[in-house]
Amino acid sequence: MSTDETQPLAAPADPEPTAPDPATAGFAPGETASPRPGVRVSTVVGGLIGVLLGVGVLLVAAGYTIDVELAAIVLLILAGVGLILGPLVQGMRRGRGARVPR
Repeated sequence: MSTDETQPLAAPADPEPTAPDPATAGFAPGETASPRPGVRVSTVVGGLIGVLLGVGVLLVAAGYTIDVELAAIVLLILAGVGLILGPLVQGMRRGRGARVPR
């Protein structure tokens, strides 16, 4: 029995558990996680809307006059077209090789 307060009396019964590796957690040995999915079309369209709004604010600050109603209509039309055409372009880019034969 130790009388020194800085030394433990006995070794811990169970060593501290280690955190699992996130890349292989839940997979059998030799298996790895699938790669990250690509960027979503809605994220790109949302980013472009934000950039265009920022450009509009800068133009107004520089002294230009912008018809807000017309700009909103054009912005909504462009966003809608982007949300429709984006997935179509992604589907064409993947090609027919990704389809499962019946």
